[in-house]
Amino acid sequence: MKKTSLNDIAKQVGVSKTLVSFVLNGRAKEFRISEDVCQKVMDTAKELNYQPNRIARGLRTGKTNTIGLIIADIANPFFGKLGREIEQEAARQGYRVIFCSSNENQEKSEEQIAMLQQSQVDGFIISPPVNSEEQIQTLAQGSTPFVLIDRYFPQIPCSYIVVDNFDAAYRATNHLLSRGRKKIANITLNLGLVNMQERTDGYKQALRDASINVDETMIKVLPFSNGEQDMYQAIKELVGTEEKPKIDAILFSTSKIGIMAIECISNMELRIPDDIAIVSFDNPDAYKICTSPVTVISQPLEEIGKTAVQILLDKIRQPETANELQQITLKTDLIIRKSCGS
Repeated sequence: MKKTSLNDIAKQVGVSKTLVSFVLNGRAKEFRISEDVCQKVMDTAKELNYQPNRIARGLRTGKTNTIGLIIADIANPFFGKLGREIEQEAARQGYRVIFCSSNENQEKSEEQIAMLQQSQVDGFIISPPVNSEEQIQTLAQGSTPFVLIDRYFPQIPCSYIVVDNFDAAYRATNHLLSRGRKKIANITLNLGLVNMQERTDGYKQALRDASINVDETMIKVLPFSNGEQDMYQAIKELVGTEEKPKIDAILFSTSKIGIMAIECISNMELRIPDDIAIVSFDNPDAYKICTSPVTVISQPLEEIGKTAVQILLDKIRQPETANELQQITLKTDLIIRKSCGS
């Protein structure tokens, strides 16, 4: 079977071979090629099952049109959905993505960065694990472009796209307060990451602004590798007794711990929201089908993914601007459901 060429695509679309090359190499924006034409080229390439020779193209251009994506935890629905948004936007720009998951382990992250560099990726999108500052600093001093997502290191100047975690946790805690909850706990992860700290800080400030003293015993910090027993123990310590309940609400800093906690709460025969109201970061599908659908802090995953790819590709395509920092903080949405008694 004859292999599809750029000429085949150009003839079917009715454009030049050069234009097809620009589109498939992710340079359409640079040459002001319209979205309609780009879509026709991409659709025709797919229809004709075009398979680019990436090795030859890499030798010719010095680019592989490949992005290395290192996410923190592939089992976390948040990162799974974010990875999909990044992959879709990269494909639209003519790039493919190599996925890696560090499992919040800095040694694994370091190995993955080295592996991807050997694969000659054109750039990185990374959600860095705790204690990986040295790796990110080394990248910042090198020539391979990169962008951080979800978290960053304040002391390292680099491009990143994150959400306003402090404001999100502050608004979520205020919502619980507005529903008459006064004994609000926070369950978070012991990651030492700026985003986790900002979420707890926002929670604390909302309590202080409501003239409620912050009780550190109502903040449970679990290890990343926490299991059902860790969560059960944390919930048990927070709940107290039926005669003297310690809490009436919980803010979960990630959906990973939130999903596990809901199962523990159910097994303890506690009712949501009657006994405990809950709000959680992230918006996995599982939260929508709970007996009491969960109020969530929803992060703009599509915008994060598209913006991260665009920032990275700007750096790749315009090396002279690679050192210009783009540091973007986005707002979140508080989606109110029944888990707060609303």
